[in-house]
Amino acid sequence: MKEPCVLLISPGIIRWTDMDFGLPHLVSMGGYLRQQTGVRVELLDLNYEGGDHQSLLRTLDALGPFLLIGLSCYSSFDYRRVMALAAFLKERFPNVPLITGGYHATALPDEVVFEGSPFDAVLLGEGELPLVQIVQGLLGGGTLEQQRYGPDLVPNLDDLPPYAWDLLDRYWPRAKDLGAKFQVYLSRGCPYHCTFCMERSKSGYQWRAYSAERAVDELRRLAARTDLSHWVVNLADPLFGFRRKWRRQVLEGIIEHQLFPRQYWTLTRSDDLQSEDVELLARAHFSIGIGVESGSPTMLSKMQKAARPERYLQALLRLGRLSREHGLNWAANFIVGHPGETAETMAETHAFAQELFTSARETCGWISIDPFRLYPGAEVHEARQRWEQEEGAVFYEPEWWHRWADGPFHAQHIDPSHTLTYEERVRFMMSRYGPLVREVQSRFRGQGRSVDRVYAISMDEQCKMLSMDRAEHLISWGRLAKERGSVTRRDPGLALPLGIHRRDSLTRLRETAVRRLLDNGVLRTDSLIQALVTIGPEEFMPEGAARAVLEDRVEASGNPEPLPPSLSLRTLAIGLEALAPRIGDRIAHLTAQSAYLSAILSHLVGEQGQVVAVHDGTPSEELISHCEGLGNVVILPAPAPGPLTVEGQWDGVWIGAALPRFPPNLEPCLRADGGRAIAILGPRFRPQDLVVLTRWDDAIDERILARVQAPILAAPGGWHRVKIRPKETDSDPEIQFLNWPAPALLFHVLSHLNLGKDAASLYNPEQTVKDWVSPLQQAYADAPGRLHLHALALNVQAIPKLKARLQFSQIGGLDDDSGMRLRRALLRAIEVEEDAFLRRWNDDSAQSTWSKSMNAHVGPALLQLRATLWEQQGKSPPPLRVLHCPDLGPRARATAIGGMRWVATSLLESPEHVLLQVLHEEMHPLTDPVVMSDWAGPQRDTRSGTDGYSLHQQLESVAIGATQAVLEAWAPEHLPAFERWLERLG
Repeated sequence: MKEPCVLLISPGIIRWTDMDFGLPHLVSMGGYLRQQTGVRVELLDLNYEGGDHQSLLRTLDALGPFLLIGLSCYSSFDYRRVMALAAFLKERFPNVPLITGGYHATALPDEVVFEGSPFDAVLLGEGELPLVQIVQGLLGGGTLEQQRYGPDLVPNLDDLPPYAWDLLDRYWPRAKDLGAKFQVYLSRGCPYHCTFCMERSKSGYQWRAYSAERAVDELRRLAARTDLSHWVVNLADPLFGFRRKWRRQVLEGIIEHQLFPRQYWTLTRSDDLQSEDVELLARAHFSIGIGVESGSPTMLSKMQKAARPERYLQALLRLGRLSREHGLNWAANFIVGHPGETAETMAETHAFAQELFTSARETCGWISIDPFRLYPGAEVHEARQRWEQEEGAVFYEPEWWHRWADGPFHAQHIDPSHTLTYEERVRFMMSRYGPLVREVQSRFRGQGRSVDRVYAISMDEQCKMLSMDRAEHLISWGRLAKERGSVTRRDPGLALPLGIHRRDSLTRLRETAVRRLLDNGVLRTDSLIQALVTIGPEEFMPEGAARAVLEDRVEASGNPEPLPPSLSLRTLAIGLEALAPRIGDRIAHLTAQSAYLSAILSHLVGEQGQVVAVHDGTPSEELISHCEGLGNVVILPAPAPGPLTVEGQWDGVWIGAALPRFPPNLEPCLRADGGRAIAILGPRFRPQDLVVLTRWDDAIDERILARVQAPILAAPGGWHRVKIRPKETDSDPEIQFLNWPAPALLFHVLSHLNLGKDAASLYNPEQTVKDWVSPLQQAYADAPGRLHLHALALNVQAIPKLKARLQFSQIGGLDDDSGMRLRRALLRAIEVEEDAFLRRWNDDSAQSTWSKSMNAHVGPALLQLRATLWEQQGKSPPPLRVLHCPDLGPRARATAIGGMRWVATSLLESPEHVLLQVLHEEMHPLTDPVVMSDWAGPQRDTRSGTDGYSLHQQLESVAIGATQAVLEAWAPEHLPAFERWLERLG
């Protein structure tokens, strides 16, 4: 039997590419512990283990038994996952002492060891000395005597044994497949007092290093174990080469012994880098990272980054010059939005960054831009109240590590100062640094003029992250976070390891979705959380459908037939929390399309319970086989009259599609003492109510859980698809395509007006400038009722009638003085253009072909879509007249006059475009009233910057969304054409 061991676990990091291999902090601790006590030491790196929690248990069983388990809480971003993993370990090994350490644990020890915590003790600071103390006590038969050990720094690193790389023997055969970079430390600590850095919490302000000879020897031992030329070696020291003599001796030793990896990467400062240092770094195959942080002397002082800011900035400019001379690649990181930041200091930094990187034709430097993030242990965190009072900083999530998801966002969600908000910081950062980063990328040259993959990846990531689309995403996220408020809770949370199956993208996506549901308070029940974490939709449906479930995309499809395999994970979670299945329950899953929900229900009701999945039609072989693998699930075809019929008494019923109302025949099927049903009730195209219905004797209590937009059930008991046949008589056809010159001439004239950015603009820059354009454009601008012109001729066939209407008719909105001036100016333009227009109109040979094309390819599809659309409103569609107006191009105008719908558009466009344009115009009378009901401002001013312009943009956006929903529901074959139509609209 094996002797008990000390197991040291790294939880890994949430990053899926270019992970570092090596674990030097755990290798050093394990080697020192083994040297001092002789105990067996095992290392487990969850970055590389793979599998799920069951495979992790098998690995643990193979490594045990355990004298002690240490779990690193290195980063605050890992806090929640570490606490969940700790609870998992403590549940399975309750008698094994469990300890933690790392930056977060050192900065906030009370966050990891408290009443009810799975951890028994915390190691503060560096771990070698306190870990030996603990293990010696346990080997002597003792127990953990205290909850905190340390801090106890190693004063002389040469006293530590060489890195015990053999502790990674389980990973060495796959080392190059597991990580692109190898990580090792040659020094510890940093003497600087930067306000944003958490290094001070672990090692104070002491810089200590292996002797130069020992540092080179460590690299030689590493080179003897692995071919360095295949690696980027990350010297992960907080500050490499603080002392000049040491730095030069190490670099010279690397050069002397030819210890050259693909490249070295390390962090240092530029203050003390002279030409000799830059040359040595380049010869030793180094690339260096510089924490510039700011180009503003004011901010550098506030950050405590430099005692003499001007000298500090000049040193950076010197590095830029020297690096070009010697071919040294370097990267400079800037922090935007540190507390105390203002618009002026951000502008100073941006100007300095431009000078640093673009003053020469080429640069060897790369720029990295980060928002300020609040880290526990940093001076800003500890003195947060002072920064709030003196600088006006607002920390919206001061304990963001208690959140399950999106830690990087919540850590940066602050207002930096009295005069600078979070939103202003984001917009400045993306709008100003995005172009700069792309320019630097175009000027950057690597060593030997090739760009190493490390830099290439960093460049691509920076360009992607610094986009205005990203800015709007972060801003909207910030607004939502303000509404929800901050999280201030401390609990062990989930007793299930997350983030251990790292190389499977769907597992990562599922865990991210679950963490966000935990954050939002949707998930509360341990058994349901465990089920959603461990059961993946990809096991029961195609990958694309599974991703849609996890990304919350399936609800919006609106497609009634067939139903998608499942609702989104969020909708499932809300419904399952309310359904609250218990061990032993009987649950009926109606409208089952896949076994995914049935598998979750199977887990929740246990072996003592039963799930009956009722499928509409003939179940697929795949569905049958999946359900056969679930011992307590039975699949049944839907009995007559449809999928919403089930016999017997049930603890719970789930209906996974939208219905007009809850089927009355199902009410008696619910157990009388609290039987529950989950249903989605509401209209076809607007959001519906996700409801839970509970039966108490003969009463049914209904409670709305959420607003969702789910696919409908097109079957008995649900919504029905209505088949519309064209009218059999042509005496009054429902749809006609008309070739009337009056509306075509009107829009020909209006297409000459350059209105700038205006929602009503029809301007065609290819039109010849005419004398009448300027007075008409001025009159148009002066008349508040100008929009009435756009419907003026939609039911007028002949040009003389149009002119008579302009001269003599009352036209609402155009009867005041400005309106009459506009009418006269338009009448003059029509009279000038009439003859030439009619010659072209009558000679246009294309008009003989479009009518046949429209009637053949547009009419039938439009007829059925309109009929079904209006049927949903309980009405018959009014007759439709489509007018050929070539100068409208891809655009259209529409109105209702005399009980008919009139749409003007160019019928020279492709049939698919005309179909979609007309359908879109037909959507407006259905969607516009909804938007207008909440509108109190002006409606007729369509110029950019006005409330009316915003209204018209909103009207258009809502109608576009409804058009897409209709196509997804009834005519998905037109969706590719819809995308092309939408692209043409811009």
